[in-house]
Amino acid sequence: MDILSQIVSRTRDILETRKRELPLADLEAAARARQRPHHALTAALAASTDPLVIAEFKRKSPSRPNINMEADPVAVAKAYAAGGAAAMSILTEPDFFAGSPDDLRKVADAVSIPLLRKDFVIDRYQLHEAKAWGADLVLLIARILEPSQLAELQAEARELGLETLCEIHNLDEYERVGDTPIDFLGVNCRDLKRFATNLDQLIDIVPHLPKATPWVAESGIHAPEDVARLHEVGYRAYLVGEYLMKSPDPSARLEELRTANRSSTSETAPPS
Repeated sequence: MDILSQIVSRTRDILETRKRELPLADLEAAARARQRPHHALTAALAASTDPLVIAEFKRKSPSRPNINMEADPVAVAKAYAAGGAAAMSILTEPDFFAGSPDDLRKVADAVSIPLLRKDFVIDRYQLHEAKAWGADLVLLIARILEPSQLAELQAEARELGLETLCEIHNLDEYERVGDTPIDFLGVNCRDLKRFATNLDQLIDIVPHLPKATPWVAESGIHAPEDVARLHEVGYRAYLVGEYLMKSPDPSARLEELRTANRSSTSETAPPS
């Protein structure tokens, strides 16, 4: 069984437990009672032509067992907000990424930027969790969903007021998306079966991507030059985790990423 299959299997087990502990009706009530205002990433996108950084809080991953295990989510969130993050991604998967619902809840109370619940969503129950915990967006991974599931989850997310980032790795997975009206199309250059990255894949797939949907580059970004290169071919947003989580000054690194296209333009512009 590959890593992704293990994660999905474990997610099903966790879901069974959570559903027993908190029935859907009670979870829906908690979601309705959530007082945090909605923060839309689509609004941030419309307001700027600069690269938008979705800064990720991630303690570890299957390929990196200790990115920053001692990190405090609220401290990191405040640093990200100060550095101009357009949004923040919070892992809530506990076993493979050391994430927690509490991480998302705490961050939701601490900052006023769009928050992405990053997890392996396979059930509508998880959408209501995301809403109740304070998320503004949810990740939908095409590889682990049938086309009908993806469409149903997207529709329910929209009913709940959640934006969606639909993630693909290749064109076969993009075909699963079909005509589903997603808000953002994420292209992950990390193969979720082997967890290896290839940044060139983000470039190679561009001619086949829809022009009407904003593209988000995911994984493998380790320098402002990476952002400048991807921005040039049409990506609008960049989900960056390890590069920021390992930095003693994530705010400064964020600023470098956000202004990467300006530096690239000034370097290539002819003298006046």
